[in-house]
Formats: sequence, C-alpha cells, structure tokens
Amino acid sequence: MSPFYYRLSPESVYAYFREIARSTPIDITLYNIPMLASPIDVATVRRLAEEFPRVIGIKDSSGDISQMMRLIAAVRPIRPDFSFLTGWDACLVPMMLAGCDGGVHATAGVVPEVTRTIYDHVKAGRIDAAFAGQQQLAELLETAFRGADFPEGFRIATGLRGFRMGESRQPATEAQRAERNALATTIRSVIERCGVSLGSEKR
Repeated sequence: MSPFYYRLSPESVYAYFREIARSTPIDITLYNIPMLASPIDVATVRRLAEEFPRVIGIKDSSGDISQMMRLIAAVRPIRPDFSFLTGWDACLVPMMLAGCDGGVHATAGVVPEVTRTIYDHVKAGRIDAAFAGQQQLAELLETAFRGADFPEGFRIATGLRGFRMGESRQPATEAQRAERNALATTIRSVIERCGVSLGSEKR
C-alpha cells in the first residue's frame, strides 16, 4: 500500500515503491486503495512494472472498472506475467470480464466456495451463473459492512464459519456490542442463503 494520511503526488508514490523494489528480497504486489491511501495511478504502475521484475502485480480496491481496463492496457503488453486483481468484492465478475485475473476479497475469507464458483463460471463462460454468485457476494459484503466498523462484520462472519477471530483491540461501547450481536444473526442468514455450512469454532 502506498503512504497514507498525506496525499502524495504520483512521482512521490513512484519514489516510495522504487525504494522498496530496489532492496526487496521477495516479490511485490502493489495495493491501490485510494479511499485510504495515496492512489497509484496507471502511469506509475506501468513505470514500476517496466523497471522492476519484483513488482509482479496489483490489487486494485478502487472498484473502478475503467481504471482496471486502463491498467491492463498499459501494463500487459510489456509484462504479460503481471497479475491484475480486484479488491472490490461487489464487482468481481465485471472485473474478470474486463480482463482481471481474479480478486482478493474479505468475503472470500467467509464464503470461499462462492468466490471459487464465480471464478470457475466466468472462466467457463457461464456468465449468468457467475452473476448469480456475484449477487450473493454483494449481499454478504453489504451486510458485513452495515452497522459495524470495518472489519468487525467480517470478523463476525468468519467466526460463524468456525474460526476463532478473537476480540478487536479497538474499544467498543455496550451499544456497539449489542449491535454486533444482532448483526451476527443477520449475517448467519446471509451465509446460509449462500448455501454453505456454518462450522463449529476452530482454535
């Protein structure tokens, strides 16, 4: 992820990632999340991809399909191996149809079965079936975000699948705790509608 708090210019974002790419012993996936950090523009992604083999892909959480299409058009001709991933659950199908390789999503930690089925449907050309799964993901995303500070809704949802997520270090009021208990009931119903089983808690 690029630096946050102060909004940096594209040249400063490039300089930041250049320092990392020059010294990293491992591969780098860029993470563009412009609602929380300085954006990584298309020209900067192309420049980094062209200059540094260790920069191998990007997760783009802008939800902007035109941005993804511009990224792919700018980078894929010079780096066919470069990976394009969407981080916005609600548009996995249209992103893949635009040429995206897949996604990294909070909902995939809750209903990986649905996410994988969507991926397989798109790859097989079963677009109507893919969009049916997309609607399930969209409902889960909206529900998990509703009434709880991120990522609390997803902590609840993953816990319902059987994984002990632990308490957040962010303090919560009694009213918030009550809201989260109510939210758990709603999320349980959404997960069940996705056709996946709820598990017992895993340690």
